[in-house]
Amino acid sequence: MKNWLKLSLSLIVIVAYAALVSASAKQKITTVTPTAPTFKVPSYVYAPPAHAKFGSNDLKILLIEPRYNEKFKYADYRIFNDFSKFMVGDINESLTSKGYVVRGPFENYEGALYTDKVESDLLLNVQIDFDLNDQNINWSGNEILVSGKKQTAIYRTDYKMNGFFILSGKVTLSLSEPLTKEKIWVKNVALKQRKINIVSTRDYKNLRDYSAAFESEPNFANPFIPAMQDYYKEILDIAWANLDPNELSSLKKYTKEIRDKKKY
Repeated sequence: MKNWLKLSLSLIVIVAYAALVSASAKQKITTVTPTAPTFKVPSYVYAPPAHAKFGSNDLKILLIEPRYNEKFKYADYRIFNDFSKFMVGDINESLTSKGYVVRGPFENYEGALYTDKVESDLLLNVQIDFDLNDQNINWSGNEILVSGKKQTAIYRTDYKMNGFFILSGKVTLSLSEPLTKEKIWVKNVALKQRKINIVSTRDYKNLRDYSAAFESEPNFANPFIPAMQDYYKEILDIAWANLDPNELSSLKKYTKEIRDKKKY
């Protein structure tokens, strides 16, 4: 009797265990796939510190979109191109908030009509001169066999990088006579240095060429955004502080002198 009872209990335990194992096996195994990094969108916002009445001073300014120094080879890449495109709207708003009448903004000088140039007192150019120092970016190469073997083997080198950049530069505000573009007033203001840490995870074919990284790798490009947002406010603060109607109103006489001299 006792043996029969033990045997029955053992069978119950075995059946229960088998049922538990079977139920676990039927449970669907869910694998969580990490989300691929995406490019972040910068927030470029500027509010002028004060607002004067529109046209409250008699200066008419011809405004050209901000541009980069020709030596800055990354100007056409998204993060830098967007930066300058957004900025022109806020420079326009800052000028009108100071009471100036603005003609433009124009993408370039050639885009402004002759009448816009004649009827403007001053031509405003904003030039951004960034310097991207990569001395602290470390590159490592890995040879990959492409074809062949031994003496006929052909290899390519894939590169990885990590470290940090130092971004610095200056902004130049210049005011010129609108028809001749003869400079009347220039301000050069240094920008603060900013450190940008990057952690790249991709392989690249060209040593110390960051073009592909700016365009294709969010882990590389996204760390630039906080620095660019800080530079945005810094440059617009510089423009606000220096484009003072009390100082600029005295420049109008030079436009007249230049035009009289050139017989415009």
